[in-house]
Amino acid sequence: MVAKAKRAMEDVAKVDGVAYRWHIHREPQWATVDGAKGLCISVQREENPQKVLLLEYPFPKPSRHAQRPKVNKQDVAIQIGKAIADGWEPESRGKPFTYMVEG
Repeated sequence: MVAKAKRAMEDVAKVDGVAYRWHIHREPQWATVDGAKGLCISVQREENPQKVLLLEYPFPKPSRHAQRPKVNKQDVAIQIGKAIADGWEPESRGKPFTYMVEG
């Protein structure tokens, strides 16, 4: 089985007037050690980037035709806002903050 290359997708989302640059960090994958891992998007402030946010999406349900999940720019902005409300401080330093996206 040939692995698909990671999409080169990135964009900017604005949340409360602040610009955040995001890109696909990892495509969904199945690993025997860690089990299923869903799509992961890496986010940082566009100006003066500090702490990284990792938006972890659930692994997609198996289907007959495996497809990469669609990335909706508006959804990314909503998830960034939720991560901020959940404790991500983009101006701080330290380890990446992982936010698990529901459903």
